Amino acid sequence: MSEELLREISTYATHITQAGSGRPVLWLHDSIGHRWTQGHEALSLHCSLTAPSLPGFVDSAALDGIDGPEDVVLWLLDLLDALTLDRPVMLGCGLGGWMAAEFAVRYPERLSRLVLVDAYGLQVNGALPADEFALTPPMLRPLLFSDPEGPIALEWLPNAPSPERMERTLHARVAAARLAWQFPYSTKLRGRLGRARVPALVLWGGRDGLVPVAHAYAYEKELPTAQVVVIDGAGHYPYIEEPDRFAEEVARFIG
Repeated sequence: MSEELLREISTYATHITQAGSGRPVLWLHDSIGHRWTQGHEALSLHCSLTAPSLPGFVDSAALDGIDGPEDVVLWLLDLLDALTLDRPVMLGCGLGGWMAAEFAVRYPERLSRLVLVDAYGLQVNGALPADEFALTPPMLRPLLFSDPEGPIALEWLPNAPSPERMERTLHARVAAARLAWQFPYSTKLRGRLGRARVPALVLWGGRDGLVPVAHAYAYEKELPTAQVVVIDGAGHYPYIEEPDRFAEEVARFIG
């Protein structure tokens, strides 16, 4: 059973979902925003899972002060202190994976482990990420899902969101674009990854057309201690398309 909280972290309204018990895991969401998935539910059976909304994803009108990854890193420091999370596993997906990597190169001592899931963040020649902000849902679904016209893809990325989801979707899109529009990577991050001296799992959907799997191996090459797991039957969201396999791999890694 998950618990919902609303906290103010560094002046930003933050929705927080918590579930499970055991080893603390902090889950940073992708550009789709703060949404509880089957992957969250499955992983919470193995750990104490905390999933916050990133700054601006609740209210994109309140984005003053968030201009780049370093601003999110400082916000994460305040979040860890506010929630008294002592050396959690930091798990980041897509945009959240980029933010997790940026945190890990600056404050590795604040983490016990790092999990990057189909993460933005690196500039990989010949395998640049697609521009998700320039594509319509029908154009984007084949890049994100292994079955772009299947029920999962149409539920998560319909051609037009329902009225009740419209506002949440708009806030998420504006907040994500603030960080990742045009250039969803840092030209400096690759050279800094050697500072992230924590065990790392780089988990990727083998059919990710948004952030190609070449990025997984680029992360593995530069991180001091990393292993790659590719889930062949999943696209950009393995925790949505293959939640049980996803949770199994993460649980095995975090022990």
